[in-house]
Amino acid sequence: MAAGLGLAIVSAPSEPAYAGPDTSGNNAEVEVLIQSVFEAEYPKKQYVEALEKLQLASEVCQQGSCSAKVRAKVLVAVATVLAGGLDQKKDAIEVFRIALKEDAKVDLLKGFDKGPILDAWNSAHGGKPIGPSEEPRKKYPGGMKAPKGWKSAEAFFYSEEATKAKADKKWALCAGYADDSLAVETRSSTRYLKAQCLDGGNKWLEAKVEYDALSKDSGDIGKKSQDRAAEISEKAPKISFRKPTNAEELVVSIDDVQVADDQLGNDTVVNPGPRRIRASGKVNGQKLVFDREFTLQPGESKQIDIQLVPQTDVAKDNRVLKCLEESKSREELAECIGQGQGRPVNVKIGVELSGYHDDDNTDVISPAISLVVDSPTGGWTLGGSFLVDVVTTASTDIIATASPRWTETRYVPAIFGRKKFGDFAVGLSAGASIEPDYLSLAAGANASADLLDKRVTPSLAYGFGYDIQGRSGTSFDAFSTVILQNSVDAGVSIVADKSTVVTVSSTAVFQTGDTSKPYRYVPLFSEDVVAQIPPGLVREEVDRVRSQVRALEQLPTERYRFAIAGRVAHRLESQTLRIDERLYIDNWGLKASTTDAMFLIDVDRVRFWPHVRFHAQTGTDFWQIAYPVVQDAGEIVLPNYRTGDRELGPFIAAYGGGGVKVHLGAERNFALAFVGDVVYTRYLNHLFILERLGFFGALGAEVEIE
Repeated sequence: MAAGLGLAIVSAPSEPAYAGPDTSGNNAEVEVLIQSVFEAEYPKKQYVEALEKLQLASEVCQQGSCSAKVRAKVLVAVATVLAGGLDQKKDAIEVFRIALKEDAKVDLLKGFDKGPILDAWNSAHGGKPIGPSEEPRKKYPGGMKAPKGWKSAEAFFYSEEATKAKADKKWALCAGYADDSLAVETRSSTRYLKAQCLDGGNKWLEAKVEYDALSKDSGDIGKKSQDRAAEISEKAPKISFRKPTNAEELVVSIDDVQVADDQLGNDTVVNPGPRRIRASGKVNGQKLVFDREFTLQPGESKQIDIQLVPQTDVAKDNRVLKCLEESKSREELAECIGQGQGRPVNVKIGVELSGYHDDDNTDVISPAISLVVDSPTGGWTLGGSFLVDVVTTASTDIIATASPRWTETRYVPAIFGRKKFGDFAVGLSAGASIEPDYLSLAAGANASADLLDKRVTPSLAYGFGYDIQGRSGTSFDAFSTVILQNSVDAGVSIVADKSTVVTVSSTAVFQTGDTSKPYRYVPLFSEDVVAQIPPGLVREEVDRVRSQVRALEQLPTERYRFAIAGRVAHRLESQTLRIDERLYIDNWGLKASTTDAMFLIDVDRVRFWPHVRFHAQTGTDFWQIAYPVVQDAGEIVLPNYRTGDRELGPFIAAYGGGGVKVHLGAERNFALAFVGDVVYTRYLNHLFILERLGFFGALGAEVEIE
């Protein structure tokens, strides 16, 4: 992505040399700036910052205040950074060629004339000739006789020159000669030749005008013209615009041709290739502008979000906004932000304090901190987080087992890393969860690929977990069980259109080991009482009718879980609608559905969103509201599987709430966020409790620094 920054420095064409005022006013200053880059930033491998400095030098030169020789030297410096620092040989060659256009005698910088820099320099010299793309058109020499079938020798001469230019793929020259010929003598064959030349030069709209006129002719030319006109209508690129909110006197143009106001929200057909979009308008009385270039491919439809900025910010913001517009993944977006601010490494620090409370006497406080470091130019990301859960509870289940209120602390460290290799990316992660009676260790690997111009991104991940479950106050050597877990996730993200992304994923988890809780005693009842136990029977009544036999929870020692999930995210003018659905089933017989919806609204520096979720599930095959115990001749027979875990029974839950995030600071690199939800759960076939009302909230802050 840094190469894009380098090319942006030289994207503005320089004026042709001419005799005029002295332009050497800032030569010395610019040369000192170039020297400082290769004494400071370049040796420290701060290549993006080096390009930022050179961009400043380039801006000075583009204002006509330095000579062509120095302008060329700036460009050589840019290409040196691209080739020697960023390994962007192709882009370096292009910049070297532009430098040679400025000054054919320019040379490499002293001390930077070896290795990949020299290779790129030699390629620039040995590449295609540097000069005008089309030579001047020849003039009719006169004295010729018109060949048979032609009325004018001059028209025939220009037609022949157009045919030669077409063979050499000099499309502008070809169309110009064809025009010269038609000006003297009108012929369908010449007009068809002109249409082909315009077509070959990506002047599709102009070519279609000619094809449409020729399609009325009889014969082969008419049929071919009709077919090509229809093909252009189908494949010509289209642009539509998302207008800024609260903008007045908005004027939008494509290649300096104004777009009608009533056309801004509709598709506008344009030629393929580079297009320049300009816009101006007023927001709160201040005049703002938009100036961008896009390259459109045949068949492409592009919606352009017009983001007006102050006139003085165009040179700086234009580069960054263009990069953002062309990004097609979360990683590229981060690269653009880093590039635009001139940071080779971005650091993001986040802190959060979340809490939960419900009417079943359970409270949770969870402070957390995270750190993410990524390199836009290196294509890598490293991160880590640390969370602490402090849980205190005197829930109905706890009290039912004659346990007092207890407090427990859990520590959750995690690290991860990711590296991009072109269109492919791989990642590794590891984490742990540490409690007084439970230790969980996990590791994973993932990979993804950007396909079809980054419109389709498949991904695959594997995870392994090793858990040790024990008793609080007892060493794992004295008592523990081991639980192993293997998981596989496969998914694909698809850019359905310019505003919609669809993601589909599947997960399989294979767990072995005894997950039964060593403290959880399950109430047992005589066979004649079981059928009379109603849902929600309170603790005092349960104690009155339960058996005196005490039995610990016992679950199956193998559990296989499967889930499929889908997400649709659709971007509106300044809002995003996101809908998630997840379906789940396992070999214990539990089936579940979770639906989640969020509507994100952006207003300047503020993003806020309402949020709803609905979850419904059946119980496991062995779930019962009351388990029977059989006592026969002194022998006690217990159910093979038994549990009091409410999460394994049938229930429904509804969530409602939302959040807000505010970006602060001149560069919007500091943000505060608050999220809150109300959670209502209805238990359908459980002891002790029929419903629960809970509240969740989180307050977070994040900052991006160098």
